Amino acid sequence: LFGPPGELLALHGWRVSAARVRQMQPGGLKQYTVPEAKCALAKVIKELAAKQDELNALAAQSDTTEADERAQELMPEITKILGGFFKEEGFPEGPMGAMMGFMALQGAVAQEQADGGSDLADAVQMLKGAMMQTDVPTRDQLQGMCTRLEAGAA
Repeated sequence: LFGPPGELLALHGWRVSAARVRQMQPGGLKQYTVPEAKCALAKVIKELAAKQDELNALAAQSDTTEADERAQELMPEITKILGGFFKEEGFPEGPMGAMMGFMALQGAVAQEQADGGSDLADAVQMLKGAMMQTDVPTRDQLQGMCTRLEAGAA
């Protein structure tokens, strides 16, 4: 979903370079500090948790066990949740805004990892799993991640 400069990014079948995404954001890509990123991700994880019953029902209705087909069914709903969050954070609407939002979080993820932490990387991985592999986390997993992020943001 996101990566180092020059790497192609893919979301909903779109392919675009990281440099092109940075050009699309007025004034360059928003940058988060580690505490800001933790607060932001805690907020979106809470929203995902609030919609979890709806997402689980949609997943249960799926008549396929193929991950790619399930992704096509669930991804639009998860993208709405993440896209709405990233729009509130000042990114464009839709899948491209979500992609840009994840890229903006990467600086804080790298900083936290350089300092020996992993909360942000784990949270981003959880959201990417929900979005790209339709691996919807359990309520306990979401709550646990929220607790970790909020404790680290204080």
